[in-house]
Amino acid sequence: MILLETNIEQVALTPFKVKVASFNLFNYVEPPLAYYDFENIYTSEQWVKKQRWLHDFLSEQQPDIIGFQEVFSASALAEQVRDAGLSHFAVMDKPSVVDDFICRDPVVAIASKFAFEEVVSIEVDKPYAEGLGLESEFNYSRKPLRVTVVLPDIGHCDIYVVHFKSKRPSVDELPPPKTATEGQATQTNRANRANYGELLGRNVLGQWASSIQRGSEAALLFHSMMQRRVETQNAMMLMGDFNDDLSNQVLSFLTTKELRFEKDGLGELASYPLTDAYQLYCQSVSAAIDKQTPDEEIPLSQRQPTHYYGAQGNVLDYILLSQDFNPAFHTSTAEVSHYHTEDRHLINPQYDRDSHSTDHAPVVCTLCSRR
Repeated sequence: MILLETNIEQVALTPFKVKVASFNLFNYVEPPLAYYDFENIYTSEQWVKKQRWLHDFLSEQQPDIIGFQEVFSASALAEQVRDAGLSHFAVMDKPSVVDDFICRDPVVAIASKFAFEEVVSIEVDKPYAEGLGLESEFNYSRKPLRVTVVLPDIGHCDIYVVHFKSKRPSVDELPPPKTATEGQATQTNRANRANYGELLGRNVLGQWASSIQRGSEAALLFHSMMQRRVETQNAMMLMGDFNDDLSNQVLSFLTTKELRFEKDGLGELASYPLTDAYQLYCQSVSAAIDKQTPDEEIPLSQRQPTHYYGAQGNVLDYILLSQDFNPAFHTSTAEVSHYHTEDRHLINPQYDRDSHSTDHAPVVCTLCSRR
């Protein structure tokens, strides 16, 4: 807390704090609608449990801004978050509906305690997409959403919510499998080997197709964000389910700091990179500890996964921040004071509480002004 001296009295100034979260809801769809298949319809009891889990998360964490992924029933979500005090809600896209009740292609949404000055659905910049060699009909698998809010002490801030293409192999656009030749068909073992080889080969092609889609989405969005930054100089947040590790080559450029133009008199480039909120939190903790006990080891626990595939844990959900939230940058106005991964339902699930929660761990960070 900072005390401002006056001739009359001391006025206490408390740094402004805002809590931001990203939450993959995992098939948030209100019955009688179904997700992906006609059998996937929640019973009334299951739907109540799913809503209760979200209610408890909002009550415990009390985020001021939260980005959502895997939204099918936007109206139900808007009503639920409004009851939690998040009175501003935005969704710009709609899921596909087959046979009047089967939902596919979920969308992203955002809820906030701060009013939206602008709400935009991010479209693919076609000339740049074609310049990358992508087909003219290339689009985001789920359209990113941007809102602009005004945060006390921080000012205008552009917040992007994304759900990048998953790693699931994309095989729909591949040619049909090759059939065994007549000679192979008479030899069962050879035919089986050919079938297995074709299956493996198509799986690899499908995984690479998904990587191309995911990486292209991230690159095109990053370019759009940089254009917006040049125009406005607004602070930026990028949150969502990235469906990949941030260090993976197809996403690593989102936090790239490889370009250096200081020798050319363009040191302002340093204001553009994005940084993982978790890393900024670790830096803040390290700096605080160094001031108190510089010789002691920093007691930071290992980062917790946000998703598990079998026994393998991965961090797929992120909140990235512009340099406005990095204390190491000379014009920053805020910093990350806390970071939390809500993973109890993944590592120690209880059926009554968690059976219809989510397969991801929501991530939450607290931002504090540096005034």
